[in-house]
Amino acid sequence: MKFNYIAIEREYASGGSEIGRKVSEILHIPCYGREIVELTAKRRNVSVEYIEELEENTSGSFLYSLYRMSDVTGSPTESEAVNVEEINVIRELAGNGPAVFVGRSAAVALHQKYNVLKVFVHASEEFREKRASEVYGIEKSSVKSVIRSYDKRRAAYYKANFGREWKDYGSYDLVLDSSVLGTDKCAAAIAQCAR
Repeated sequence: MKFNYIAIEREYASGGSEIGRKVSEILHIPCYGREIVELTAKRRNVSVEYIEELEENTSGSFLYSLYRMSDVTGSPTESEAVNVEEINVIRELAGNGPAVFVGRSAAVALHQKYNVLKVFVHASEEFREKRASEVYGIEKSSVKSVIRSYDKRRAAYYKANFGREWKDYGSYDLVLDSSVLGTDKCAAAIAQCAR
């Protein structure tokens, strides 16, 4: 394969996780998403919900986190330690061979690898609202605020930990609109680019 690693960032309810699983099936390689958080929680001896709460309240920068961790007089905050552990988990999983990574800023975590296909999946508001209601069971009365909340959290996490804009399409090799292409065609396009 031209790209052994595929890192997919995605807007909430755009179908990015489903697309990642489909790419995994097409290429016969593992797909990691929520598993990254679960492994991190297990290693840190905390709940997945606790990690998600930390991420929701993320502040600071990744470079500052590394600086603080190297300072013998200071110790990392829990949020910084969790972020570093997630990066370690992603890199260890990548060490097992080709894989698809969904979310968790995997493209940045794997930046030292030369063969990472960086993908961003977005979709129209209408598509995302419908999907959030039908697939995730979000009540229609709160669907817009839930979408905004998840997207805001993902953007803040990415910016705080890596100093980059999450939706800077110039940071990605491939940007796909799942509301136009559908999840099957997005997955097929990603798999084709990875081969």
